[in-house]
Amino acid sequence: MAATGSSFRVLGNVAWTVDGHPRTIGRRRERLLLGLLLVELGRPLPMDRLVALLADEDDRPRPRADLYVDICRLRASLRRGGCEDAVRLVRSGSTYTLSGDPELVDVHRFTRLVDQAQRATTPPEVSRLASLALTEWRGPVLEDVASDRIRHGVGAPFEELHLTAQLLHVAAEFELGNYWPLAAELARLTEARPEHETLLAFRAATLYASGRRADALHVLASARARMTAQLGLDLPRELHALQTVILQGEPVNPRMFRRGALGAV
Repeated sequence: MAATGSSFRVLGNVAWTVDGHPRTIGRRRERLLLGLLLVELGRPLPMDRLVALLADEDDRPRPRADLYVDICRLRASLRRGGCEDAVRLVRSGSTYTLSGDPELVDVHRFTRLVDQAQRATTPPEVSRLASLALTEWRGPVLEDVASDRIRHGVGAPFEELHLTAQLLHVAAEFELGNYWPLAAELARLTEARPEHETLLAFRAATLYASGRRADALHVLASARARMTAQLGLDLPRELHALQTVILQGEPVNPRMFRRGALGAV
C-alpha cells in the first residue's frame, strides 16, 4: 500500500491518517514516542532523552530495553499502516531519527507558515499566511499524550510561535481596516491572555476605530483596575498614550502596533 497520502498531527491530539483514513498507533506510550519523533523530524534524538521523556509518563525508572520494545511496536504500527515510504525510523549509535517530508506533519507546516508570514511585506499576504498557520493549530503539542512537564518543555517554542501568528494576523487585519470581525477575535484573545499589553492595545484601538469609543475606554479602564489591584501599577506608558489618543478623538496610526513600542509582531 502506498503511503503518499500519509499525514501526521501533533498539535492537539497525536494522529496519523493515510489517504484520509485514520490509522491506529497503539498504546499511549507509542503515540507519545511517535509524537516526540515527529516534533524532531529529521533530527537525531538521543536514547537517554527518549527514555527520560517516556519515563516521565509513569514516574518510574525505565531501562533502555523498554525503549527498544516501544520502538519495535511503533515500527510495527507504521509498517502495518503502510507508512514505510513516508517516514523512516533509523537508529544510529545511541540516537534514533525519524526522517520524512516535513510537509506531512502539521507542526512543521505551521512553523513554515509563521516564518513566511513574518517575512511577508504586505498586510494581505501577512494575513493570508498567518491565517493558514492558525488553521493548523488544534491545541498544544502532544496535548493528549504527554504530561504537563513534557508539553511545557517540548511545546514552549511552538506556543510562542502560536502567539506570534495571532499577533501577525491581528496587526495585518487592523491595517486592512477589518475592524468588526477583528473586534470579536480580539475579545477571545484577550480573554485568554488578559495581561498581554499588545493584545489589549489592539482590542481598544479596534473598538475605537469601529466607532465603539466607550467600549475601547472601558477595555483600558478595566486593564488599569486589574493592574492596580494585582500589581499596584498604573497602565504602561504605551497603553496610557493610546488612552489619551482615544480621549482626544485623534486617529490611531496602525503602524505603531506593527513595529512600534508595543512590541514587534
